[in-house]
Amino acid sequence: MAATIKEIAERAGVSTTTVSNVIHGKTKKVSPATIQKIEGLIREMGYVQKMGLRVLNKESSQLIAVVINYHKDFRDSILGDPFYGKLIGFIEEYVRKMGYYLIFYSAKDVEDIFRMVMGWDVDGVIALSFSRRNCEKIYQLIQKPIVSVDAYGELEEGQGNHVVNIGLDDESGGYMMTKYLLECGYEHIKVCAGRDSGVDHLRYLGAQRAVDELADGRQKLQFVALGMNYAKRRDSYAWLMQRRKPKTALFFLSDVYALEAVSFLCDRGLHIPQDLGVAGYDNISFAEFSAPRLTTVKQDVEQKAKLAVKILMDRIQGRETEEERDIRLPVTLITRKSVMVQEREK
Repeated sequence: MAATIKEIAERAGVSTTTVSNVIHGKTKKVSPATIQKIEGLIREMGYVQKMGLRVLNKESSQLIAVVINYHKDFRDSILGDPFYGKLIGFIEEYVRKMGYYLIFYSAKDVEDIFRMVMGWDVDGVIALSFSRRNCEKIYQLIQKPIVSVDAYGELEEGQGNHVVNIGLDDESGGYMMTKYLLECGYEHIKVCAGRDSGVDHLRYLGAQRAVDELADGRQKLQFVALGMNYAKRRDSYAWLMQRRKPKTALFFLSDVYALEAVSFLCDRGLHIPQDLGVAGYDNISFAEFSAPRLTTVKQDVEQKAKLAVKILMDRIQGRETEEERDIRLPVTLITRKSVMVQEREK
């Protein structure tokens, strides 16, 4: 059990003020023997300094803020999304190993996030799903190191470029999945996402490139904007079901949406992949255990989290390197049972 300053003072036979002075480095009037005794008791009794006191004493806060500017409506908490839950879990693990603590804050309104990071004395920020412009604005507001994950868009002219972004080779992911669907013989490929923006746009560009390079005259590509809340997505799934043609594959740019659609379609009598091929993106843990198991594009979430924390800590500790401002990690095609080879016409 952690000890209090009062308990340490009683064991040391000194005042609580003396113990507090030793804790905060104010030892000019404290003898070396007393300092050694108090420091020994601090270690032995497990005293933990309150975070707020570090801020008041102008020390490093040891706080890292992880902020999310989310855009879609979540049926539960944002942490209910397996991708965000896994990413933040790994970030917290690596931050803790470095002796820091994590503050997590999510909001749709980016102004709320600006106020939050300005209001806390954090040592650095990891920003998830922000525009590059807003990542740079956070840096300008607090003048502290910031690393972004999956930032999108472009910086405004003259805005500066102080933020390292860690993303994926999203265009290659879109390309390799669409290439695989074409090779399986699908003639109607529908790329499905909440909207055509951010990393989803890059994945769609990869899909377009695959069709331009590899498709014959029969094979077509279409983007379908599902909507950013469940009610709109459900209507989109019904629309996709009604307009289904033979040899159609749905390529969802998120595993969560792919699994949501599989549930909707199977409840209404369709068989995956016999009636409709379904593919996803991310390889969340549920993708391997769904029925059928989901064909998808794998990203290494732990690598993304570990690299974000490493770069941020290097910058906090003055070890800024000349790494690229835009790091793109590789992705891998994972083939499972939700897609099947189509019969060739005789």
